[in-house]
Amino acid sequence: MTLQRAALWAIVVAATMYLLVAGRGLILPFVLGIVLWYMVDALADAFEHPRIGHLRLPRPIALLAALCIMGGLLWVVGRTIGRNVTAVVAASPNYERRLQGLIDGGARMIGVEAPTIGELFDRISLTDTLSSVATAAASLVSVAGIVLIYAGFLFVEQVQFRRKLAIVLGSGENQARVQAVLDQIDHDIRVYIRIKTTLAVITSALAYTVMAWVGVDFAGFWAVMVFFFYYIPTVGSILAIAAPAVLTLVQFDSITPFLIVLFVFGTIQVVTANVIEPAIMGSSLNLSPLVVIVSLMVWGTMWGVVGMFLCVPIMVVALIVLAQFETTRPIAVLMSADGRIPEPRR
Repeated sequence: MTLQRAALWAIVVAATMYLLVAGRGLILPFVLGIVLWYMVDALADAFEHPRIGHLRLPRPIALLAALCIMGGLLWVVGRTIGRNVTAVVAASPNYERRLQGLIDGGARMIGVEAPTIGELFDRISLTDTLSSVATAAASLVSVAGIVLIYAGFLFVEQVQFRRKLAIVLGSGENQARVQAVLDQIDHDIRVYIRIKTTLAVITSALAYTVMAWVGVDFAGFWAVMVFFFYYIPTVGSILAIAAPAVLTLVQFDSITPFLIVLFVFGTIQVVTANVIEPAIMGSSLNLSPLVVIVSLMVWGTMWGVVGMFLCVPIMVVALIVLAQFETTRPIAVLMSADGRIPEPRR
């Protein structure tokens, strides 16, 4: 019986993963819509809860303020990226010369003949590349529109969702149990987002300060990228350090700016991600580091960069849900960092 149950679970997991990959084009916009809705709703709650005496900000005004702030942030990010892409194109000849010099120097050190940048780019079809970029840009615009539509309908659905859930579950212990699980999921994810966002802002601000002091080109752009990289476990920290450092190496003739960016910002990134964040986060998420890195690889393979951003919240939800059933509690224990998992709700 145990073998049959294990085989059944293996079939269910395999079928679920296949559907997640095969239905990626349909599922991802909806998932991103949920993420956008959740972040705006959480921001609105942060505006609504503080009280001044007996006064509190009305929910519609708090929601409108959250929408304005989120829209403004997205506009700033889009404008920053757009401006810097144009600047990168204009500065590319200088980077090409510097990169060719680095390639020549590296080839001389290992005793081989270095290819030229032109030879490398000759092997790439410019027409195909531009066509791919145009297709990706059009796809991004269309997906963004679908995500906004989903998020809008989720706000409409939110008004009646709890009432419909209460009708479906009925009164009594079952409703209280499901509501407690949903509250636990909501609390843990909000803690994760709050801490991650705060540390991402601090890290990106420090990165901008270091890069602007050194004189790195497009410091604002890389600070924005550092902010987003911070949400990707492990790999994000490496990319956040490596990408600005490589640009610094290409930009300057001296190696000193490269070493400053690499070691100063690298130290900031490592200390923030590996010392400060665990100290603040504590055991609130209680996910095993091995589970985090495996989920990063799995969700990154299935959903790309979006999967890398969402892997931790998805695993937090999975751990809390699995901990509620006796048959799946052993899995939740293995997923946890120290074996301590939420008790089943009664």
